[in-house]
Amino acid sequence: MLKNIPCWEQCTILLIYMFLLIEPIESQGLACYKCMTTDPNNDGCQDPFSSLINPVQINCQATAFGKNGTFPARFCVKINGRVLSVDSDANASYLNTVIYYRTCVVDNIMESTKLLETSGNFRLKGFQDLNGSIRLQGSMSLCAFDGCNKARSLHSSLLMASIGLLLSIYYYY
Repeated sequence: MLKNIPCWEQCTILLIYMFLLIEPIESQGLACYKCMTTDPNNDGCQDPFSSLINPVQINCQATAFGKNGTFPARFCVKINGRVLSVDSDANASYLNTVIYYRTCVVDNIMESTKLLETSGNFRLKGFQDLNGSIRLQGSMSLCAFDGCNKARSLHSSLLMASIGLLLSIYYYY
């Protein structure tokens, strides 16, 4: 099938296909995993993480401090730790359990530390989907590339695009 197509036409088809399929993936906003422990006994958000249960969210949107609405995320975050205390507005069933929280954020929530990863005691107050505030002993990681809170790579997308191109050329001609 491919021997009937001149080489320059094959290259042109390949370039057009790559620009149409690969470029839109890269030009979208940050892709992050979003999940939270809701049942400590059956937690799909915990490590080791399964991206089958929690698919990556392309162009992840989050609220920004002091602004109304949602905006394209600039960072992915992963928080895990044992809940040491909860305030009156938070869910008391989380007390003394280990929770995992993966999401995207607009603002650098670790700007004061200038680190991308930290561990110790910290308080989450009014953070995205959490009501009230909770105090955790654990770790927090911040990153700024697609799916960095556990995700697939562009290499797999490139492989799938190449296979799709070859199949479409084969069946077209």
